[in-house]
Amino acid sequence: MIPDRNLMASIGLQDKQQRTWVADITDMMAEGPMVFLRLPKIRQALVASPEPMLWFSKNMMELAMLELEICIRYLQCSDKNGDVDESDVILQEIRRRTDDIKMKIKLWMIGEGSSENDLDFGDRMSM
Repeated sequence: MIPDRNLMASIGLQDKQQRTWVADITDMMAEGPMVFLRLPKIRQALVASPEPMLWFSKNMMELAMLELEICIRYLQCSDKNGDVDESDVILQEIRRRTDDIKMKIKLWMIGEGSSENDLDFGDRMSM
């Protein structure tokens, strides 16, 4: 505050209004940088920042690559009748990694407030 530019005094607030305003400003100052989350446009910009989108895209790209690896591995592990050797260690590891990524994304989506219907993204992706 600049003493020579006391906005409270210049706009003629009543005592009760001044106390309320001072209390609000004091609360905001005590809240620190988190006070910006009170502003809807700032909050929306923070939520829609590129970092979460980049994280999500990276994980979805890895999932897509692993799905391709599973297809390739199925061809490599199939006999002439088309039966796949499910005990193949590499195939099991690809599936484990796929499951880990899907769980990580689901937990992130739950944390972001996604609905139950949104959480089957992995099954839709592999169709």
